[in-house]
Amino acid sequence: METFGLYLGIFGVLFVLGIPIVLALALAAIIMLLLSDVQLLVFAQKFIVSLDNYNLTAMFFFIFAGELMNGGGITRRIVGAVSRLIKGIPGGLAIVAVVSCALFAAINGSAIATSIAIGALLYSPMVKQGYPPAFAAAVIAAGGIIGPIIPPSIPMIVYGSITGDSIAALFSGGFILGLLVTIGEIAVIYLVSRARGYGAGGEVLVMGETKGAFWAVLFPVLIFGLIVGGLMTATEASAFAVMYAWFVGTFVFREFEWKELPLMVYRAMKGSGMIMAIVGSATAVAWVLTYQRVPQQVTEAMVQNIGSPIMFMAVAFAILFFVGMIMDLTPAILILTPIFMGPVASFGIDPVYFGVFFCSVLSAGLITPPVGTLIYLGCATSKSNLGQVVRQLLPLVGAVYLALFVSVLWPEIITYIPRTLLKM
Repeated sequence: METFGLYLGIFGVLFVLGIPIVLALALAAIIMLLLSDVQLLVFAQKFIVSLDNYNLTAMFFFIFAGELMNGGGITRRIVGAVSRLIKGIPGGLAIVAVVSCALFAAINGSAIATSIAIGALLYSPMVKQGYPPAFAAAVIAAGGIIGPIIPPSIPMIVYGSITGDSIAALFSGGFILGLLVTIGEIAVIYLVSRARGYGAGGEVLVMGETKGAFWAVLFPVLIFGLIVGGLMTATEASAFAVMYAWFVGTFVFREFEWKELPLMVYRAMKGSGMIMAIVGSATAVAWVLTYQRVPQQVTEAMVQNIGSPIMFMAVAFAILFFVGMIMDLTPAILILTPIFMGPVASFGIDPVYFGVFFCSVLSAGLITPPVGTLIYLGCATSKSNLGQVVRQLLPLVGAVYLALFVSVLWPEIITYIPRTLLKM
């Protein structure tokens, strides 16, 4: 345990100094290797080997599919179609933002990409309809975290690549939980908007030509059905998502422009490359912790001091909540996964259930200060300070964590679909 504390101290100092997360992880791994009297060549070996994983290919394709959706008019039609259903409801446009985030998330799987894509379309219209800038930014940030929960999910791909659990099962386990989070956010937005008079009687949001919105709304349903139905693996479905987005954008909506393709590929490669670099560095850190028997020590301490699986889940919830506040999503998954695998097996907890819960709680950290990435994205978009955005986020954060806590009390929220459809 002293090793783990030492690592957190090293990483914390580097983070406070403003060193980029990838370099902070890499430097922490190198320092830990030196202190453990292990050759530095191990860092390079673990870095490269961790990237040699077929499942990680899906990250690039899902991110690329999101780029094609934006360029081909699919994202805009999803927003337009949802907007027509919400006319006249208090907070209608904010609700449109959350529902659109959920639909976009069902194809892309990334919290940041979801917030950027939907925010680009809806932030300005929300402000024009009288929503305060900080509230509009908070809604889009909260909607963004649905991305890693509703299938497909890039964090779950990373988690499954470490544990060997079925990625299709992890995806399907997040479906009901993602809907629960979405409903919770909608309820909060409705109550807050009705109390403050936001958006009541707002006009339908006109997003240009919305003819053919059926093709856009069909997209997430099709991807989920192919994965859960066992017709495609997550990686195959990600490649199919790229082809579908390109085909519809080119031949149905006729908005895809070939001249934009290089930039789309560049953004997708940059986004997935950043994640892969974090994967490599964090894997080296995880190896050092394993080499020092930190996972075994954690397992022994938990088994000796925690009396039941439900108590373990409550403790895990508290740990993940705290870690999500101070560490970014991907490195947290990579570092903590090996540590939790032992206790999960010892307490007989369904590994798919824990994996979905684990990724979802850490994803919620993206809207939890002080390190929440989506909070700072909202600040940059709205030109609001951290305090203003956080104040508007607090009710939404409460709804998200309430949904996650409910999944601790009723694990069937996560396990029902994998057990029913995939016979897990």
